[in-house]
Amino acid sequence: MSMPSREAYDAALHMISYVYSQKDRGIRFNSKGNLDILCLYDASNKGDYGDSKVSAGHVVMLAGGPISWSSKKAQHSGTSSSHNEYMAAFHAAKEVKWIRDLLMELGLPMHDWSKPVIMLGDNDQATRWATHGMVTTANKSVRMNYHWVQEAVRDGFVDMRRVPTADNTSDIFTKTLGETDIIRLRPGLTGYGPLPNIPDAMPT
Repeated sequence: MSMPSREAYDAALHMISYVYSQKDRGIRFNSKGNLDILCLYDASNKGDYGDSKVSAGHVVMLAGGPISWSSKKAQHSGTSSSHNEYMAAFHAAKEVKWIRDLLMELGLPMHDWSKPVIMLGDNDQATRWATHGMVTTANKSVRMNYHWVQEAVRDGFVDMRRVPTADNTSDIFTKTLGETDIIRLRPGLTGYGPLPNIPDAMPT
């Protein structure tokens, strides 16, 4: 925004207008909300025209509301949608492990914080890479540090599951969405709507 185009300037004013219209809404937490940490992550498959890097994001939910979220351009360009989502899962898993470790260290009573944190993504292939440690022609070129997410699964820090794209609230962090999608996703993201249903296990 140091030298904004007219389009960027209009987008900034639109964001200011939205924030102002929501100034009394806030984020809502609920004592009946989820006590098990839940993470949703996603990545766009439309890279920047300059460097081909996509935007990715995640949100960590507790007590029905978000306690941590991120929306950033990926550090590296992916070679497929699965590659992009795998990189997003890596960053989400790092954040999840930190939050899980913090809650375990605090020793808050009446809950087992040591359980694996369920992570919901909408790309089955990326989830299988993380869960089963598969080496395929599509992921053999993935940078080694992103495979840490496999170790996080193996060591019981995270538990990868699938969420339908339409219910993946982190989609809002990856791209410009239309009004219909924002209206659908915003309640669950801010504590005013239900969280997505969690499947019993990752599909084989």
